Amino acid sequence: MITRLRAPLETAANTVALAGGCALSAIALLTVGAVISEAFGAPFLGDSEIVELVVGASVASFLPLCQLAGGHVAITLFTDRLPRPIRLACDLVASGLMLVVAIILTWRTGVGGLDAFSRERATMFLQLPLWWGFFASFLPCLLWVLCAAFVMVERACGATPRPSETPA
Repeated sequence: MITRLRAPLETAANTVALAGGCALSAIALLTVGAVISEAFGAPFLGDSEIVELVVGASVASFLPLCQLAGGHVAITLFTDRLPRPIRLACDLVASGLMLVVAIILTWRTGVGGLDAFSRERATMFLQLPLWWGFFASFLPCLLWVLCAAFVMVERACGATPRPSETPA
């Protein structure tokens, strides 16, 4: 049953990562345009504000896919020599810790967004509401929590190889 849940999570994670990639591409174009306009003496005030709002959300959009793919950094210098059951236990503990990190970051992103909304905080030049960036980051973070919980359960059931054991 656990393996049937992976496909919809991967679809959601891929979709969110694709949206984040498109947003980063748009921000790259905006940055190039801002640099060109500055070169011609027509600065675009507020370009950095847009970049800040979008880049944070874009980074968050890649976390669910990274979690499912086992793409987070794993230092296996010492654990590779351990017996397989101990390595699996270490992977389970690491998955649990990643779930805790995902929960804390999602929680704090939500709290930050609610605070920005209630205080009506906005960017300096364009007066864009700051909660937009928090909300755009919060949704991918929620998916990250689901993916981290799934990976932890999957590892507990022994359904997934460690990233270092996945065939190339």
